[in-house]
Amino acid sequence: MPLPVPNLDDRRFDDLVAEARERLATHLPELTQIAPGDPMHGFIDLFAWLTETILYRANLIPERQRRILLNLLQIPVRPARPARGVVCVDAGPTSVTLPPLLKEGSQLRGGKQSLTTRGELQPTCLDLQVLIKQRLTPDDLAALGMTLQDLHEQFGLRRGETPSPFQPRRFELGRERLSLARSLDHSFYLACIAPKALDDHLDQLRDNLAGIRLNLAIAPADNLEGDSVGDLEARHLLWELVAPGADGATRFLPLDVMSDTSLGGRQTGVVRLRLPDNSALFEGFASADPMFDGSKHLPPALDDAVEATRVALWLRLRCPDDPDLQLGYLALNGVDVLAQGLRRDRIVGLGTGLPDQVVALPDQQIDAGSLDLQVEEDGAWVQWRGADYLAGQGPDARVYRLDPESGYVTFGDGLENGRRPPRGARIRIAQYRYGGGEAGNLPAGSIREIVDGSPRFTLRHEWPLRGGRDAETVEQAEQRIPQFLTHRNRAVTATDFQLICRGNPVNPVARAEVVEGFLPGHTLEAARHDVPGVVSVFVLPPAQVGIGNWPKPSKALLKDLFNYLLERILIGTELYVLSPQFVPLAVSILVQVRDSQTEQETLKAVQAAVTEYLWPLSPGGASGEGWALGRTVRANELLTRAARVDGVQAVNAVTLFEQTTRDGKPLWRRLPEAEDLDLTGYQLPELMGVRAGIGGTGDTPPLPGGIDPSQGAPGDRGDGIAVPVIPDVC
Repeated sequence: MPLPVPNLDDRRFDDLVAEARERLATHLPELTQIAPGDPMHGFIDLFAWLTETILYRANLIPERQRRILLNLLQIPVRPARPARGVVCVDAGPTSVTLPPLLKEGSQLRGGKQSLTTRGELQPTCLDLQVLIKQRLTPDDLAALGMTLQDLHEQFGLRRGETPSPFQPRRFELGRERLSLARSLDHSFYLACIAPKALDDHLDQLRDNLAGIRLNLAIAPADNLEGDSVGDLEARHLLWELVAPGADGATRFLPLDVMSDTSLGGRQTGVVRLRLPDNSALFEGFASADPMFDGSKHLPPALDDAVEATRVALWLRLRCPDDPDLQLGYLALNGVDVLAQGLRRDRIVGLGTGLPDQVVALPDQQIDAGSLDLQVEEDGAWVQWRGADYLAGQGPDARVYRLDPESGYVTFGDGLENGRRPPRGARIRIAQYRYGGGEAGNLPAGSIREIVDGSPRFTLRHEWPLRGGRDAETVEQAEQRIPQFLTHRNRAVTATDFQLICRGNPVNPVARAEVVEGFLPGHTLEAARHDVPGVVSVFVLPPAQVGIGNWPKPSKALLKDLFNYLLERILIGTELYVLSPQFVPLAVSILVQVRDSQTEQETLKAVQAAVTEYLWPLSPGGASGEGWALGRTVRANELLTRAARVDGVQAVNAVTLFEQTTRDGKPLWRRLPEAEDLDLTGYQLPELMGVRAGIGGTGDTPPLPGGIDPSQGAPGDRGDGIAVPVIPDVC
């Protein structure tokens, strides 16, 4: 328990006035009968006010000492972090020729928030639709009144050829997750559609598109954030042009990726593709007979047959590293944006020739990495570089130290701590970005204006900006002093690892468990225990309690936290930052309720209680700190938890279901009544479904709804010939 910090003097104005009057009564009794309006009372109030001011400043001494301690410990105040995202800028729908480039550093505005673009953009008039060939199971075919034999005869397949039925599935961009989980060929098909006004100029438009850099905005499905996100390993995405081949065949031509700020869709960014110079490779693949749209290797059919005739070109996106790729957003004509303003070509001061000169920049919350500061020397501008410390830089080093929060730039003393700007020399800012914070976390649709932009441009903001964080206040930094002194920014004990993980400024962590001596292997069977010098940290991100929202760490979180811990461990420590292995689990409970009128509310409360109890974060688990790693899941514990819910009269049956495999396919197995779900030291249960229903003692609880008992069908992949299934429409 921390010791209380007393005030050096807790007297206030009224106390000081009363004390002064008591002294007057003692030393000058003749003044005690003075009327309230006498000037003597004014003098008493004045001196009481002056004394209270002095006491207030005296009580600030502990605060001043804490700030001095911050400086001595070199604990910096965390700067603001700007929100990042993408917007789309389209050309006008009536011009065949392409407009000029939207240059890097263009200014946008969303309400009062200024934003800056990163990278160039060639706007086009194309619209985008994203489709997949969604595989149909035998049950789906049966629901449509068809069989595989019907398709075999309908498409005239030869003996030995197997049809792989599918239906086109179009995604609502920006409104739903894009997933290849049910794709027949693990591919997204991107239809780039020309506007209606250019229906008669499609060939000319294709000629103008040949050889350009096509920008595609892309966002992951897991809302990745973090300062060290750039350290992630890029995922390989394969972008291909769907082109016509000989004898009606289809070719897939790999496209050159000029740049990819999304790291293969791991973070929100922009992919720049170079289209071929030969416009003859662009094809719409519109078919007169919808029966053959998408058959074999052709792109799937669009919903609108008229739009299908305006497709300027088709692209295909695959991910060999992740065949069931999931994305949050995909759009044409995208450009990266930062929720920061941009300042260019500004004279900020003149050199004084004196040591330790300080120059104030026009703005605060400066992005240090974007600052380009130059000093005039012999009529030319010479760039100086930023440094964290000026001490020991040498007398000729052209360095400066920036305080990003205040915008103050400090130069050297000309002796051993950096060079001084010459007297009368102009100091110029070539450019820098400024601002940041939570105000930049703009929802979709907030950015609507291009400052000084061409009227031919149309701006679309369909994906929110995320990642903005306000600068840390001095008071918040002071609160980190005890935590910092506890581990001194060095991970030695298990508690040190946990504190550093939970307090890291890079990527938030809600829970960190340290397992000493655990050495992971290429397989779970190859893992070793009690290995000297090895420390494995299992981490979980923050999340809200709910099925389908289990807190699984992303690869970004593991990478960020590993890099952060690596600088703080002892020499000789072999560090691993890992994700627990999640074991799928389903629970079904039969209860009796006290009041039939509140039956549904009681059943929902039972489901919520079981979900919360198995939750790996607080308030889950028996201790309220999350389900413990490796702790066995017992039906009796869940029975007790459900029995504590208000409105439950009795719990008659609790059944656990675990996911197993048979012939390489997953399926669900009902655990016997006396069998529990045993977990190892690196495993946690993942609740896939929970059902609470009304039933008696002898009833058998069914598998929770929404779970496929086979769980194998969505993952099956056939090697047959893709054939579209056209349902009969009256």
